Formats: sequence, structure tokens, C-alpha cells
Amino acid sequence: MARTTILVADDDGENREMLRGFFDRRYTVALAENGKEAMEYIMGHYREIAIVLLDMHMPVVDGRALLKVLKMKGVTKRIPIVMMTTRLDEELVKECYDNGAADFVLKPFVPSLVRGRINNTIAVYHNREQLEAVVTKQIAEIKEKNEELNAYNDRLVEVMSSLVEFRNLESNFHIKKIKGISRILAEVLGALYPEDYDMPKEKIEMIESASALHDIGMVAISDTILLKPGKLSADEFEVIKSHTTLGCEMLKQIEELQSREFVKVAYNIVRHHHEKYDGGGYPDHLAGDDIPIEAQIVSMADVYDSLISDKPYRDAFDMNKAFTMLTTGEAGVFNEKLVQVFVNSRKLIEDLCKKYE
Repeated sequence: MARTTILVADDDGENREMLRGFFDRRYTVALAENGKEAMEYIMGHYREIAIVLLDMHMPVVDGRALLKVLKMKGVTKRIPIVMMTTRLDEELVKECYDNGAADFVLKPFVPSLVRGRINNTIAVYHNREQLEAVVTKQIAEIKEKNEELNAYNDRLVEVMSSLVEFRNLESNFHIKKIKGISRILAEVLGALYPEDYDMPKEKIEMIESASALHDIGMVAISDTILLKPGKLSADEFEVIKSHTTLGCEMLKQIEELQSREFVKVAYNIVRHHHEKYDGGGYPDHLAGDDIPIEAQIVSMADVYDSLISDKPYRDAFDMNKAFTMLTTGEAGVFNEKLVQVFVNSRKLIEDLCKKYE
């Protein structure tokens, strides 16, 4: 609905009629004799009013008191209030501006000056309202597109991780556990060490989702090596290790279809989840906090699930033994803070894993 009404609130009848004459060719001009009448009209015609000209001193409720009420009700954010007065002083101006006044008009009125200031003020508020509407629409469209992109991301990750499952390299339960453990570790890490690790909800969700891709490069490894029943030779193990870099090459093929932030998190996980905190891992022999934290998180999740799972060369360790091995360094050196996070999260992680036994 277009705002086409000017409300004039003044206890002086001559002033009201004079102001009506200034604007009645372009606007509908409504009149009020005091602040109470003005308030009632504003509440009943909120969406029609383009501007309110409010006399500073009126009976029943004066202009200054009404202005405070209008600010408290949020009216001054949508409808400009112009105060009319015979004099201006610094204290009065400050009080009115603090209470949401848009401008001032001095009495006696100078017609051209009044018309100019009122028209300009209406235009400013109208343009601002239009801009806010455009921005609100754009935000809604961006949110909708982000939701569509997130749904696409999830589906693409699900398909890619399924490639590993179909070759019987990892069970569906393994992937579910890696995702669940990674999310728990990321959440607790952010809560326990917020000054060191910024873990907003969006990043936690990216880590959880991207963790499912940690071994995606395995699909490029020959079955002869991957499914070999005996011990691997040194050369064969080097081929196995290449799944980290091969996985990154696969990610590069989809980077234009994914958000930049997600691809970065996924790349770090795929490439560096076999790095070791003491520098003894691969492929880049990173050490300490040079290893991206998302890769450290998924590495810990992967090691723990490996310990509690049956392998061709050994039976699964029970959860107590696996906990001891991981927290004492027997299963490899990890970030001390991440180890503490695992200790704090032990029950949550064990309960999650028991669901998939």
C-alpha cells in the first residue's frame, strides 16, 4: 500500500489549514488537534502515512511526549516525524533527535522551505524502505540458494562416499561412525578451546560431511593391491599412500560444483588425515599445528574406529583398550588438546559406536 497521507497534528486551527493548503494537491492531509488524536490516527492508518508533522506543544498529549511513545513502538523507523516549533535550542534538538525525530520546521512557516523539507524527508524514507525491501528479498533468495547448494553438497558427498562402500573398502557403518565421531570432536573442541579453535556451526557441519570422503582416493587404487590378502611390499604400500593425493585430484574435478569453503575443508581432510602430529605421517610429513585441525579431527576418528574394528590381521580391541591406546600415544601421537577433547567426549563417542556394533 502506497503511503499517500500527511498527518498534521497542531492545536492551532489556522496552522492546520495552512499546512493542508501546502500539500493537498499531492497528498491526502489528515488533521489532529492534539497528541491523543494523532496517536489514534497513526495506529489506525499506519501503512498509509507518509509523514507526520507534530507540533511541539499541544493539549492532552504534547508533541514531545508523543514522539517518545512513537519511538518505543517502533513507528519512527518507518514513518518520519517532523517536529514543529517556534524556537530551537541545542538541548531540545538533541532530545528530539534521540527520540527519533527526522527533522524540524520552524514557525511561522515559510511555504517553499516547508514543502522542500517535507518532500525531501518523505523521499529519503521512501527510498530507504524500497532499499530494505530489495535487500530483504535478496537475502531470502541467497538463503534459498544456499539451502539448495547444501542439499546438493550432501547428495554429492553421499554418492562419492558410496563409491568406497560398493568396493567393500569401508562399511557404511565405518563412514557413519567417522562422521559422528568427527562431529562430536569438533563440537567439543570448539566449546573447550574457543580461543584456539573457532568452530561455528557451519564449519562443524562441513567437517562432518567432508569426513565421509577421507578415503575417497582408494577407489583409484588397483584391486590387485587393495584386495591383496598378504602383506604389502614397500612399493605397494607407497601406492596405497597415494590415495591421499589421488583423492585431492578427484576433489578438483568437483570444486566448481561445491562451495569454496567446503572444498577447502574436504581437501584438507582427504590430503592430510594420515599426517602425524610428530611429523611421521604422509604425504607431506606435516607436524604439529601445521596439520589442518579438520584433518587432525578426522584422523583421530579414523584411528579410533580402526582400533575397535576387526581387521584381517587382528581382532578388534575393546573400547577400554582402544581408549588407553589413543590417549597414551600407543596408537600414535595426537594434539594434546584434541586428546583432552577425546577424554571429555568418551561417553558420547562410545555410545555412538555401540549403535553400529
